Amino acid sequence: MSKKQFIKRHHLIINKLRSNPCSFKELQNYLVKHSIDEEENYAISKRTYDRDIIEIREIYKIEIEYKRSQNRYEIVSDADEVKTDRIIESFQIFNALSISDSVSNHIIIEKRKAIGAENMHALLHAIKNKLEIQFTHEKFWKANNEKKTRTVYPIALKEARNRWYLIAQETKEGVFKTFGLDRMSNVDISRKKFEAPQNFEPTEKFKYSFGIVSDGTKPEKIKLWLSHGQADYIKSLPLHHSQKIVSENEKECIMELFLSPTYDFIMELLSMGQEVKVLEPESLKIKMIQMLEATLKRYK
Repeated sequence: MSKKQFIKRHHLIINKLRSNPCSFKELQNYLVKHSIDEEENYAISKRTYDRDIIEIREIYKIEIEYKRSQNRYEIVSDADEVKTDRIIESFQIFNALSISDSVSNHIIIEKRKAIGAENMHALLHAIKNKLEIQFTHEKFWKANNEKKTRTVYPIALKEARNRWYLIAQETKEGVFKTFGLDRMSNVDISRKKFEAPQNFEPTEKFKYSFGIVSDGTKPEKIKLWLSHGQADYIKSLPLHHSQKIVSENEKECIMELFLSPTYDFIMELLSMGQEVKVLEPESLKIKMIQMLEATLKRYK
């Protein structure tokens, strides 16, 4: 069995048990069906399945137990479901992109700049071992895309809107900043150790952020009117973990969020055009009107 089949079999087992606990026989039938549908071989013996359970626990931190009284297997602990889902999703995309040339013309890939993933492993190594790093950083908003050499203490990596960022502390000023991985080059991991900053929790710092901006803007309740179509889109891809539906019908939806109305959040709302309207707070409504009026002036 190829490594690709081995990985896919693990993912099939995880997906099946997440959706519904089942007996080994039911799982066998499920794997055989996928074997036929995909023209692969995912069928396994009981001995192989027992080994898979151990490997799934070690690789994905997912605990699978057999409930003898019910004659079924079920997931009893899923340490980080979000990360596991992303791993499975990435493999599925890779699997789809690597299929035969006979259908390659039917897969249209968006051309975009790399996200800087080539540096992720090195950065995670530096974060884990508390090692100072140095790199060249390019600022998009500066004249001629200014490049500067930065020396920082790496703290964490954060994803926002399909981009990855390094959260780090400047070695000289002690200020916490974010750097886009796609704008980093010449990354150098030193052997110089640093002490982890006290009273700084990355997750807490960005708890009320829409994306990567955390500039001290006070979080507040934001109420939005959304067209039915736009609301469906946002429900499938949430703007923020705090969002909730206040009311909705077949034409419109009222949604509430609790976050910091920073520049990147305002730009996201503006990108929705006439499909969104800010109801509260008044200060955000005024800001939206001002930016829309400034945009209209560009066309006069």
